[in-house]
Amino acid sequence: MKTYDLNEKIEYSDEKPIKKHFLNSKGFHTALICLKKGVEIPPHEEDYAVFLMVLEGKGVFTDINGKSTLTKNHGIYIKKDETRGIKAEEDLVVLGIQDRAKGVKNE
Repeated sequence: MKTYDLNEKIEYSDEKPIKKHFLNSKGFHTALICLKKGVEIPPHEEDYAVFLMVLEGKGVFTDINGKSTLTKNHGIYIKKDETRGIKAEEDLVVLGIQDRAKGVKNE
């Protein structure tokens, strides 16, 4: 068993999101995404599904249905090849769990 203290991974930049990958497994991949207030990941498509859970702060999340404001303990699931984006309204910490069922090496 391995434990993770995500508090140790929290780091912000005034210019860009900070993404820290910390677990790769056969079926999923996890990362901590930190955005300083006002920082944005513009809407874009990705070739994997993802579940995003807000651990701290507040942000606007974009998906194919439009925009949703999420706060602590709220999450959103976005399917493969669907648009996703994030804009931090407050300093924001998000746990991302990517569905990587194909071709991922076990850690």
